[in-house]
Amino acid sequence: MALRILAAEDSQDLSETYKIALENRGHIVTTVSDGIECLQTYSDSLKNSNNEVVSFFDVVILDQQMPGMDGMDVAREIQRVNSKQRIIFITGYGTEVIKKLCSLKEEVEVMNKPFTLKALIIQIEGWSLYMWREHVRRGFKNWDGYSGTSVPVGPSRSA
Repeated sequence: MALRILAAEDSQDLSETYKIALENRGHIVTTVSDGIECLQTYSDSLKNSNNEVVSFFDVVILDQQMPGMDGMDVAREIQRVNSKQRIIFITGYGTEVIKKLCSLKEEVEVMNKPFTLKALIIQIEGWSLYMWREHVRRGFKNWDGYSGTSVPVGPSRSA
């Protein structure tokens, strides 16, 4: 399944590398070079459906250190309008970001630089903690079609 990805990265080389690698996997990738452009692109993509904010993007990738606005400020603004947005921080300042995460919602993930493109693809496509939480929130019936107890129901053994 193709994901719609917004990637904010101020390094042109990294931005193009992410775009090429993810598009080769069939994803739709929009790249921006700073925090302000990221917020503008994100805001332009929002749809209002039955008084509910719906983002065009499945994933937003943010570099922490960007001109204009850093990734943390961009994430706060995005979560202010869409608290369910999945955000992945890509940073060389992982400890700094992790300390600030308490001010954000739980849909935020962190990848420390340096990493391989394979690691990025696995983070985006793989079974992340984010996906687990989403399935738990929706309930197990939506996940696997079974909503009963954790133990199969059968004839009573007490009879």
